[in-house]
Amino acid sequence: MDLESLKNNQLELAKRLKLEDKININKIKLVAGIDTTFLDPYKEPTLAISCIVVLNLEDFSVVEVVFGQKEIDFPYIPTFLAFREIPSIMDAYQKLKSVPDVFILDGQGILHPRKMGIASHFGVITDTVSIGCGKSLLYGKYTQIENKPMAYNPVYADGELRGYALRVKKNTNPIFISPGNNISLNSSLYVIIKTIKSYKLPEPVRLAHNYLTEYRKKLLQEVKDG
Repeated sequence: MDLESLKNNQLELAKRLKLEDKININKIKLVAGIDTTFLDPYKEPTLAISCIVVLNLEDFSVVEVVFGQKEIDFPYIPTFLAFREIPSIMDAYQKLKSVPDVFILDGQGILHPRKMGIASHFGVITDTVSIGCGKSLLYGKYTQIENKPMAYNPVYADGELRGYALRVKKNTNPIFISPGNNISLNSSLYVIIKTIKSYKLPEPVRLAHNYLTEYRKKLLQEVKDG
């Protein structure tokens, strides 16, 4: 595995990043959440399974659910997640019938050493509006956040503002938000806050995770049944 070549690939993609609002965020209606899991994460090769859930932001109703899957042999390596998950994500993306205004991915946007987390990678290759929403911090630093709902602080990396740490609920760990592509820093935070319902994660991503859990159980049962 030539990691230097993959780094160069990320750096080339980063040249195509657009961190300005492509759309009017006040008119966003359809928001998609993307999550990925693996049939057996400790086996190589294994089956990567991705789910995209499209919600209508007006009433949080589910508009569309699609799945994608690809056999992959790329291991988990920090800062190279896209090369492991993008193949199955693209398989799902190509099945979409609706056209989401924004995609939220479980992972990083520009909060990445080369500004090319999985949300940025996806957003650049599809030229869509994308946001990264990670459950842990991959890169950068932030100061302690006030312990109250929807409190947030900026996250800096390499001397520049790259995202925000958001504490959705009191006494919970923050989530980390950064632009993927075709959206600004502040708009990324705004969209994530708008998609929070009753849980810590944005509702489209939370539902994608739930659908994936059930789908994976079904696939495992099929394997067991032969």
